[in-house]
Amino acid sequence: MTTTSPTLAGQLGAESNSRFARLSAGVQALRTRAANTDLERALLIVGGILMPLGVLLIILGWQGASHTPLPFEQNSYLISGGILGLALVFAGGFVYFAYWQTVRIRESREQARELTAALGRLEALLTGGRVEVAGQPGAVNAGQFVATPSGSIFHRADCSVVSGRNDLSSVDPAKTKLEPCRICTPLD
Repeated sequence: MTTTSPTLAGQLGAESNSRFARLSAGVQALRTRAANTDLERALLIVGGILMPLGVLLIILGWQGASHTPLPFEQNSYLISGGILGLALVFAGGFVYFAYWQTVRIRESREQARELTAALGRLEALLTGGRVEVAGQPGAVNAGQFVATPSGSIFHRADCSVVSGRNDLSSVDPAKTKLEPCRICTPLD
């Protein structure tokens, strides 16, 4: 049976933490908004180049075929100008459609996030206070009065002075010697 020394275990733990930190940083770098914006821009540019280039090849193929009366001479113009041009128009259209879809999906995700946040705010207003989010300690009802541990005044739970703080405690204004806040005026 083998045992590891405390220093070796500490080194292994530190190495594991640094590897985890590097992995986390690498994963976060994979999906950033900047990368999505670059992809969107590339799709827009490629689609914007391929479609007009295809149309130009179709026009050049038609012009070349229209100036020769012999059908066997027109085949090369048909293949090089017409079919290749048509393929570029379709490819450019699909790439531009992919750009349009990525923009649509990004906007719908942003709207979903905004809608979720608005519904959370609405829920907080309807329930009369802060809604506990992800196990956030210190969530209190709006009808309660709160104070910080070292504070000398008490506030309404929705006061902007104490919003976002986790170290609040409930206070009964009749039993406390704390002064009321002048911003939220809790006793009015």
